[in-house]
Amino acid sequence: MAALTRRLRLPSSPIENSVEARAFVFSAFAVAVLAIVLYGQDYVLPVLGIAGAAAGHVISYRERDRKRGFWRQVFLAVLVFGALFYLIADSSLALFGGVLPQANFAVLLVAITSFDLKTRRNCYSSLWISLAIVYLAAVYAWDYEFGLLLALWALCLGGFWASSHLRRMNLQMRFPARAIAVAGVAALIAGVALFVATPQPSGVPISPLIVSLPNFTSFRGDIESAALPLVQLTGDPSGANGSVDLHFRGRLGDTPVMYVRTGAPAYWRGLAFDRYADGAWTASIHGYREMQPYVPPRFLPPAPKDNLGTFVQTFRVLRPMPAVINAAYPIESLYAPVAALREDAYGTFHTPDQLRPGQTYSVVSYVPNLTQAVLQAEPPLDPAFLDLYPGHAALYTDAGRLSPRARTVAVHVAGSNSSEYDRVMALTGYLQHNFRYTLDLPRVPTGVDPVDWFLFDVKTGYCEQFATALALMLRSLDIPARLVTGYATGDYDAVLNQAVVRERDAHAWVEVWFPNHGWVPVDPTPGVSPLAATTFPSHWAAGGLARLLPHLTIGAPAAGLGSLGALAVVPAAVAVGLAVVLAYAWVRRRRWHSGAKAQPGESELLRLYERLQRRLGRRRAPPETPLEYQKTMPSALLEEVTRAVNEGAYAGRWPDPARLRKLALRVPAKSRRRL
Repeated sequence: MAALTRRLRLPSSPIENSVEARAFVFSAFAVAVLAIVLYGQDYVLPVLGIAGAAAGHVISYRERDRKRGFWRQVFLAVLVFGALFYLIADSSLALFGGVLPQANFAVLLVAITSFDLKTRRNCYSSLWISLAIVYLAAVYAWDYEFGLLLALWALCLGGFWASSHLRRMNLQMRFPARAIAVAGVAALIAGVALFVATPQPSGVPISPLIVSLPNFTSFRGDIESAALPLVQLTGDPSGANGSVDLHFRGRLGDTPVMYVRTGAPAYWRGLAFDRYADGAWTASIHGYREMQPYVPPRFLPPAPKDNLGTFVQTFRVLRPMPAVINAAYPIESLYAPVAALREDAYGTFHTPDQLRPGQTYSVVSYVPNLTQAVLQAEPPLDPAFLDLYPGHAALYTDAGRLSPRARTVAVHVAGSNSSEYDRVMALTGYLQHNFRYTLDLPRVPTGVDPVDWFLFDVKTGYCEQFATALALMLRSLDIPARLVTGYATGDYDAVLNQAVVRERDAHAWVEVWFPNHGWVPVDPTPGVSPLAATTFPSHWAAGGLARLLPHLTIGAPAAGLGSLGALAVVPAAVAVGLAVVLAYAWVRRRRWHSGAKAQPGESELLRLYERLQRRLGRRRAPPETPLEYQKTMPSALLEEVTRAVNEGAYAGRWPDPARLRKLALRVPAKSRRRL
């Protein structure tokens, strides 16, 4: 038992005496806090954390050789539990504003533990916590400049490692500036080249990619159909609305509403509506099923036929939004930081309360194969469709009060096309090419049907009018269709793998039923692709040279790395730099061994010299000569071995085997077993 305990016990960590090393630890924390301030727009706790950490580092350094006091440890433990209470209270109840609770908890943790940084292991722990803060800031960072902060943090880590080890060898901290600059620039260039030349695959997370802690608010009553606020984003902050009214639409601004990390741009679908009457859409089916916050694939419909793979989206909410999970459909799995989820009859997921700024959720979606050739081969609508929506299937072919002349237009445009796809595309093309999109429209006149007013009077409209006209005309041809609302792709950056979705991206389109593919998105709005299918961008990570590989899936670590977008340059640069260094060392070693044949006794003496250094507890530094090292480490055996090394290196007189055996026998048994 004692032997097992001894093996499991961590080796003692030396006291960190280097002022420079501690300065690098504090600098790494300062870089992490700067990232939170810049990208999280949080100021109070980060400033207090910096002040507390600075005082803690000074006290820790002054008292590094003193024994830890019991009551100080108790007090620090109480402070840590207080920080944990802050995390839970702010995450679930927003007692302190609910802004970045995880990052602020990490900042408080670093500030508290800074008063007890005695050993090198303690300093490393502080560095890793500051790295967690950098990671949390990365979730909120959506530009290239964040890479500079990440590089600064990595520089602080390297500086700490170098300065702490140089202090251990009683040497001053000096660097070959030119060599380091050349190596750094070469590694960065190689990393950028590798990033540009490597396609970014889709990732399927083993666990959800999420940073928000759960909101414990529960559902109260039935689901309210909180329609996407296509009219305006004022009034009720939740955006709750039970219908989409075509009579009026206000202006939407350029304010961002959410960020989406994704490998592919898509339509972010929200709610579906099946009943149209009196110029407004409503949802007629009010049933739902209760789901856990994490919805695995086994609880969702199977993958579409001939799907092209899956891709991950991580959504960060920027302003209060309706309690609806917007995502690319069909969904394979999802996770939202809430107490529970509800899935309505249209496949949309609802949260108990509105989504608050700062919340994140992640979704894994399929990429269905929705090409022209595939959809043209679809069979005619069969009675199985009626079984999917018992009692409600007739709604999807009910054109409502669509006027006779609008029905005549639908029949004329569809013509003699036999396939459902051709008829859908004919009507979609007719709307896209003969009508104009605009938001500068007055109210629909009283007593006038909005669809007729759009088709025959003004011939201009916004997305809801285009989508409504298409859905009703398709229904008049007995093609099941419904209206859906959500957001268009937004401003997508293919290098950063992200989309900035703004108020003006609020959108409406049509879903059409195809027997083998279910509900297929179709967008009749002019200027966009009629078949609103999700596709991977045809580009390399930064050049537009080749398609991504949608069938390639990777695990959670690589998915998390891919979610960093352009920040993947840094790890790629490190990997390339490490490979170059290892290759260079291997070549130099081969050249050294092949350049001159080792003399008898040479390799054995050098191995003995290495083992003796290890036994003495300190290795010879590169700038030290064997004599300088021997003077700082008094030892009769070391003196004799050093003399033998110098004789061999400078006079070519390497010791014979008998002398080597005598020297080896004088080394303590713990090291002799390795000789």
